[in-house]
Amino acid sequence: MKTISLIILLGLPGAAVFAGDHDLLDEQACNETKKGIGEALVIADYLFKEAEKIDKEKPNNKEETEELFAAALAFSEIAENYSTVYAVWCKD
Repeated sequence: MKTISLIILLGLPGAAVFAGDHDLLDEQACNETKKGIGEALVIADYLFKEAEKIDKEKPNNKEETEELFAAALAFSEIAENYSTVYAVWCKD
């Protein structure tokens, strides 16, 4: 599970979005940031649903459920952080 989370995390737009000598993010970087927010939310939603599914199907498998909830929370936090960056740097 940790490997899957790492692979998914690396697939999100990363620091390259924020590279450059601009004071604010350009339109392309803002669009990539917005896309990253959506991707992180989709992944978090998927992981939350999988954790709930496993919790119902295998109630004695708390370790796997907790790991999925932790990963979902991590992606939710990533989306929150990207949203903050977007709100600050990509003003209309």
